[in-house]
Order: sequence, then C-alpha cells, then structure tokens
Amino acid sequence: MRITASLALALALATASALARDTPRPNVLWIYVEDMNDWLGCYGHDVVKTPHIDKLAARGVRFTRAYMPAPVCSATRSAVITGTMQTTLGVHNHRSARATFRGQTMGPSYDAIRLPKGVRTVPELFKAAGYYTFNQGKTDYNFVHDTAALYDMQNGRMNLARVDLAALWAGAGRAKKPFFGQIQLRGGKHRPQKVVDRSKVVVPPYYPDIPIVREEIAHHYDCVRQTDNEVGVILASLEKANLLSNTVVLFVTDHGFRMHRHKQFLYEGGIRVPLIIGGPGIAKATRDDLVNGIDIAATSLACAGIDVPASMQGRDLFAREHTPRTFTVAARDRCDYTIERIRAIVTQRYKYMRNYLTDRPYMQPQYRDAWPVTKRLRQLAATGKLNPTQLAFYGNERPREELYDLVADPHETKNLASEAAHAETLAKHRALLAAWIEVTKDQGQQTESIAGLRSVLRRWGDKCVNPEYAAARAQVAEERTKLPRVLILGDSISMGYTPIVRNFLDQKAWVVRPRGNCAGTNKGIKHVDNWLALEGGKWDVIWFNFGLHDLKRVHPKTGANSMNPAHPRQAEPDRYEGQLRAIAKKLAASGAKVVFCTTTPVPEGVRPYRDTGDPQRYNAIARRIMDELGIQMHDLYAFAKERQNRIQQPRNVHFSPRGSRALGRDVTRRITELLPRR
Repeated sequence: MRITASLALALALATASALARDTPRPNVLWIYVEDMNDWLGCYGHDVVKTPHIDKLAARGVRFTRAYMPAPVCSATRSAVITGTMQTTLGVHNHRSARATFRGQTMGPSYDAIRLPKGVRTVPELFKAAGYYTFNQGKTDYNFVHDTAALYDMQNGRMNLARVDLAALWAGAGRAKKPFFGQIQLRGGKHRPQKVVDRSKVVVPPYYPDIPIVREEIAHHYDCVRQTDNEVGVILASLEKANLLSNTVVLFVTDHGFRMHRHKQFLYEGGIRVPLIIGGPGIAKATRDDLVNGIDIAATSLACAGIDVPASMQGRDLFAREHTPRTFTVAARDRCDYTIERIRAIVTQRYKYMRNYLTDRPYMQPQYRDAWPVTKRLRQLAATGKLNPTQLAFYGNERPREELYDLVADPHETKNLASEAAHAETLAKHRALLAAWIEVTKDQGQQTESIAGLRSVLRRWGDKCVNPEYAAARAQVAEERTKLPRVLILGDSISMGYTPIVRNFLDQKAWVVRPRGNCAGTNKGIKHVDNWLALEGGKWDVIWFNFGLHDLKRVHPKTGANSMNPAHPRQAEPDRYEGQLRAIAKKLAASGAKVVFCTTTPVPEGVRPYRDTGDPQRYNAIARRIMDELGIQMHDLYAFAKERQNRIQQPRNVHFSPRGSRALGRDVTRRITELLPRR
C-alpha cells in the first residue's frame, strides 16, 4: 500500500473506526455516477478541469485501485447495495427479477429472484440503526425488493437540475435522524455541451484514431466536466445546510464509459473506477491497495458505527485490522439479450481473464449495434482496416484465457497467457479463480434459468440470438398454441397502450404488434400482408387503426412533416378511404374477428399541424367502410374525448402514462369480449 502521509493514514484508521462513539452520528451520502471512468484531475487527467471532485479528494481518501464487481449497472448495484458479490447471490444477469420491464409484464412465472434469508441491504441496515434513508435516482437491483422497506424517500428522477436537494436533507431533519442517502448522477449518459477540443484527446491503441472515436472520447470528457459541476452543487447544498462537516461523502462510479471494451467488459476501462471518501474523522490519504465495490457497503456501515453483518463479503476499508486484498474479482454475465460469461482476477500487478464462451466474439449482437461508431468499427474490422491490436477485440476470434501485466501494459494489449515465461503467473491466477468460484459459490457458472431466459425473450424478442435461448423459445412456442392470438396494428397511440393490454391479457391471449410505428395508410397498404404473417399469422382477433398520420400536414414536395395548414394531408380523405378499404378487406379475409378503433382527439397547437376536426372526419370515413364490410368499431375517440384534460398531453396527440393505462384498460375490455373460449 502506498501512503502519502503515514501519520495521516494512521489517524484515518483510528478515527474513522471510532465514528460510532461520536455524537451526533454522521450522515452518509453516496454520490453514485453512471458510466464514467476516472478521467479526473485528481487522477492525473487534465483534458477537463474537475475542481469539485478534486476538492473532495483533497480532504479525503482517494483510492487508485478500486474495481467494481461487474462492468454493467444492475449487477454492480446489486452487489454494492448488499456488500456481496452478485454471483454469490444469483443476481448477476443484467436486469433480472423484473416483474415489469418498460411497461411490459414478464408474466406470473418471471424470474423472481429473492435474496437469501438473513441478507439485508445497506439501506435496510441503516434504517434499523435509526437512520433516515433516501435514494434520488435509479435503483436497478436484480432482486425482488420492497422499495419502501429500503428507503424512506425514493424518487427515480435522474436529472439533478430538477432535484430539490434541500428537501432531501430536510426529510431527515423532520425525522430528527441522521441520513443515509444515495444521489444517482447520469455521468457518462449526459448529453453535455461540447466543450472539449476533439483534436486534443488521446486515443488508446485498442481503438483506431478516427473522428468518430475521438468524438466518443471527447464526449466522455464533456460528461466528466458536467458531472463535476453537479458534484459541486451537491456539496454546496450540504454546506449551505450546515451538514457537510458531519457527512461522510462517498464518490464512485458504477463502471466505465459507454464505448466497447469499457462498459460491459472486464478490462481496466470497464471495471476500474474512481473512489473517493471524505468526511468527519477521515484524513487525507491516497491508497493503492486493491478495493472491490462491495467494500463500499461495509465501510459505509462502519463509518456510522453500525455492525457489519458476518454474511457480507465486503470489507471495512478503515478498520484497524483491515488487511488489504491480495486480489479482487469481477464478473461479466448476460447484458440485455447478449449472453456472456467472463471472470477476471486482478492482483497488484496482473490481470487474468477467463473467457468461457469462446464460440462467440467479443462483439456479439448487443444494444450498441445501431450506434454509428459500432457500425463504423464493425465495417473497419470486416474490411481489414484495423491493426492486430484493435482486431484482437473487434475480430471474430478470442482466446480462452488472457493475462496482462498492468504495470508494463496498462492498456492490456499484450496477452501473456501463451508465453512460457509467464506460465507460473498464469497458473497462480487460474488457481485463484478456481478457488474463488468454489468458495463464493459463483452461480454464474450455470446457464440462466428458463424463467429468466423467457423474461429476456419477452423483452427483446428476435434480438435474442444466442443458442441458450432455444429451450425457452421452444417452451414459449408450445404455450402459444394454447392461447387465443391477438394482432394489434396502429400508430404511436397503440404503441402506448399495447403493453397495458399485454399485461391484462397475460396467460389469456398472445398479443402481438409489429415492431415500430404502423403509421398511416400509406405505410399500411404496403405492409399489411407482412403484418398478417407475423409469428405464423392465424389471428383470432385483429385490432387496428389508421388516421393520425394520414391527417397530418406534410410538405408537398418532400413529404416532411409541416406546420403549414395550407399544405396537403399525408393522405387526403379520398386516398385515405381507398387505402383503408383495401387494408380492411385484407384483414377481414383473414377469418379473424376484426375491430377498427377510432382515431383519438387532436388538441390545438400540435406539431406537425393537424386540424382538430379531422379525427372525426376521418372516423366518419372509417365508419362507412367498416359498415360496408361488416367490421366492428370501437369508439376510442369518444372514450378519450370525455377524459381528454386528464389523460392527454397538452398540445400533443400523445397521452400521459396515466392516459395510456386508461386507453389500455378500455381496449382490453373490448378485446376480452371477443376472445374465443379454449
């Protein structure tokens, strides 16, 4: 361990562990940042100034070798909040144990992962010790939990500019208790003002030096600058409330920045993070002993004089008897729909990585695939434009094992695993990993449960391409044959209420809608045959609408949305009538029970321009067609109009979340009446 001042550290070790005897008890605040590397002034970076974080480091302890247990938010946060490796608790797969996901139910058999008996989260332990607890921002825990049991106040808002910080502190004041709080910052997910000169950033050797990569790196520095400003706002608010001197402030990020090889991977850029702890009784020091993110839990509890449960794997970093780790571990498992399994052992000098799934490249199909930088780098790899160092990650092959000398090779570009001179080091790290897997009972060594994989399939559908999904997909296909089939076609209004319909009809019907917006009849006439064939077709009920896109004004030459009321509609009434009739005939010929849902109201002042009277004009055309073809109607216009002030957004054709729920309930009621009994 390197110590900037031995006397200072001795004082920190002695006084921090004695905080429990101090009165009043200290507050403990986590400033918890998303997707951000340690590109800070106090960590030796000078591209942007970070005076507020640097000031915190100047009065506290800065850890230079802090590693998170996972390179993705939910797995890391699940481990940190319990003080135990996510792999031990079975909460290692990203976004597990979610009964709902972005408004969509996962069904009654979702992967309801629960913490083992006796395992309590950090905020629960603080509450039990008489603390007021709050969390401002995301939680993202991969286990079933009662938010009210963890936090006296929880608000999911991540935009600090809209957070009343004084109200956070005031909650504890009213309760006459010290507080344990978490403030989540967007960090690398900010959309900051461009300040950094793109030509001045340094591109690491594992990326090609091209403009789009420079943009990503410079963007991250811009995010760091904005995050530092936010930290300054938080610290100033604490000081204004006369709380800073009695608050232990912990600054940390959940993993590295958003680029490939950083976020979701176990290289230094993915798991090595800034960690700064300052507050009463904590003297300035710099420490380079190995730290795991799970140590944050035990350290925070100890700073408040709360006993650390024996079941916690994390360590109190300020304990008198603290023994620095000889190694630390990080794990990568499923992220979104991408199934992966990697483990890393980090010692003082080396990093060892074990790739378990070498049948697939690092750059599997993933959530970043649509990003321009991803497309460009894939293109360069495919056309032989990357050098061997870059191709090691972006190519199609990867080794079973990786070993890096972090001192000689901080960018981790020279794999030593196959070199005879490092055979002994390799064997030592292999043994460390094998023992850790056994001792900590790494549950990630097994394939995810069928319930978990089914939940992922439900969220991501055809994006789930890994072979591990086959069994879950077959099970779902078998069950679908026993349920009535419902097809929903429509614009963004139906996109808003379809998840609600799915929730209500779970286990009663299989509800399908095309990905994306069906838009108007111009699009509908081209795609109706494809939509009818989705997932094998053979529909029992088809619910459809076209109208809002047809009646909007568009530029006569470009077809772009227009605010000019003199411009034509996308489909004028006669064209709308012809196209809608053709679509309706095809739907009716399918043999399903077909219902046309009327177009919802248009408020004044919407963009692009729409005449407020047009929905009823177009609904009248639709009613005439449906009567002619014997197709049922459902008057969603009337339902929405009666409640418009309560459920529809002002000057917007779209509905509030409450409004979409109301529409969804009404639609579900009607569809339920049409379902065949099986």
